[in-house]
Amino acid sequence: RWGVVTKLSPAADCLHLQLYRDSKDRYKNGQTKASLSLQHFLGVESGFTLDKESNTIAIICQDVIVVLAFDTRERLIQWQVKISNNLGDDLQYLVLVSSAPPKAKLATGPARMHIQDHRFCLTTGVPPRLTGMWNIQ
Repeated sequence: RWGVVTKLSPAADCLHLQLYRDSKDRYKNGQTKASLSLQHFLGVESGFTLDKESNTIAIICQDVIVVLAFDTRERLIQWQVKISNNLGDDLQYLVLVSSAPPKAKLATGPARMHIQDHRFCLTTGVPPRLTGMWNIQ
């Protein structure tokens, strides 16, 4: 697969991800295999192993988590820099959820807290799953 990420507007806090079968399809304006809008960005996790792939990144958005694997570490770093430059950096902390109210639907155990702008979220597992998101007033 071949992926292209673009920012539709300099003021937008959204990236557009297009996936192609290969680079030839991309350069001859072939049909995309998938097209996603990455908006309401919450954070990024990278470096986890998934299906024997270790150059991985999870782009965490409010509505979707996109997991990508790359051929080389250098390509992974290029994508991390591009995402960071366009959507900003998140602060990350490993946390342990020791208890939560039953109505919270939040499992106890290890989690990762991402803080971005005026909101934070918790993710768990590999690949990461969004377990909750809260706005900070």
